[in-house]
Amino acid sequence: MDVEKLASRFSVLFREASQASLKNTRIDHLAAAEKAKEAASVADLIGGAEGAVCRAEADHRLASCLICLGNIAAAERAACSALRAARAAGDRSSLVRRLAMCGSLANYMPGEMFTAEIESREQERLSGSPSYGGLDLSQEGRISLPTTPEAFSRLGLAYNEAAVASCDAALAAVGSRDSPAADDEQLVPSLALEAEARGCLGISLHEVGERQRGLELLRRSVLLLRQDLRTVADGGAARATNVLAGWLCHLGSFLSKDSARTAEAAACLREALELSEVSDDV
Repeated sequence: MDVEKLASRFSVLFREASQASLKNTRIDHLAAAEKAKEAASVADLIGGAEGAVCRAEADHRLASCLICLGNIAAAERAACSALRAARAAGDRSSLVRRLAMCGSLANYMPGEMFTAEIESREQERLSGSPSYGGLDLSQEGRISLPTTPEAFSRLGLAYNEAAVASCDAALAAVGSRDSPAADDEQLVPSLALEAEARGCLGISLHEVGERQRGLELLRRSVLLLRQDLRTVADGGAARATNVLAGWLCHLGSFLSKDSARTAEAAACLREALELSEVSDDV
């Protein structure tokens, strides 16, 4: 089967997996997971950068289904596989999205995630593929950090830092978002994706005690989402409004932990409620 037919087959399988997962029942998530696995196999047959991007999408969908099914250990392995594929593809947006998922999952079972990341990097070493967007978990830049609770507690933070570093590197490469190259999401992540990466890092920093820097990143995330909402087409306004409201809730929640910032927290939560009046999805 030629690449065009394989790509078409992948699109069908991936769409079926996505549609099944929307039904949000156990049996549908199981069906979606099987479709995602089949899509991943087709992606491997496509090969090259295109196949790697497809594999990253399929494994990301599989990880999402496994999370809903409560199989976190398997979800972490799928998420690491998605990240490995994104690294191989060299697609910046795909990389940031996979790093963000890994950062979230690392908070649940860090030991499993740490092992999966070690295995992923070892496969990269054996295959000779570059560690694009890799984590620096030791001073030597290799995954040799002792598997201690302290190491585990910072694993999610390391993923989120890598996601933001990738965004910063992309923006530095094109000069600014006003550059024509910034419109290519393969090179520069979208405003919404950059906002997610910075917001997730903000949450991670807040959780390890770096609250001021965490709040600064959460505020930056909200600013980026406001900018995104001003630029999206009408068809994407509802989703952009929903995402902004969600991050306003995150920011308000963290601000409310500081008695000196309760007024700002209330303003964030009030705005999120106001956004709910214009978007049924909030």
